[in-house]
Amino acid sequence: MKVKTKGDQKQVIVKPVLWRQAAFTLFLCVTAAFFSMVNYFGVLFSWLAMIVFLTLALLNLLDQLFQWSRLLIDADGYSFRGWWRKQHYRHEEIESFDTKIYAARPLIVVNLRKKAQKIRGFKNEPIAFPCSFGRPVEDILKVLRDNHDKTPRALV
Repeated sequence: MKVKTKGDQKQVIVKPVLWRQAAFTLFLCVTAAFFSMVNYFGVLFSWLAMIVFLTLALLNLLDQLFQWSRLLIDADGYSFRGWWRKQHYRHEEIESFDTKIYAARPLIVVNLRKKAQKIRGFKNEPIAFPCSFGRPVEDILKVLRDNHDKTPRALV
């Protein structure tokens, strides 16, 4: 986690844990090497699997270098960007952050205000906010709660 200040605005950036992401990249490369040497499934499948896993390894490595996956907390709100989804919530839309047990593990959820749920067309349920990036959920939940600006603002 990194805290930056731009002028008078504070930004908190939560990035993936480097050693976990590097281990995943290494796993993808080893899997690609495995498929490049195995002909049990057929030559075409082996080549295809090798190309797919090398492509995923390259994308994961580029994600590490350019930090595409991240959680940014600033004056505008919370902006979560991952490989498969983007979420952005303004401070005034959020009522609270909480955890739910999902698959025997804690998952961070966002409780939106009723008006924000209605504007966005969501049901009256917490929304999954999987932004821990390999860090302990309790630490990220503390960061989310500590940086929640509860200044009263009108929802647009």
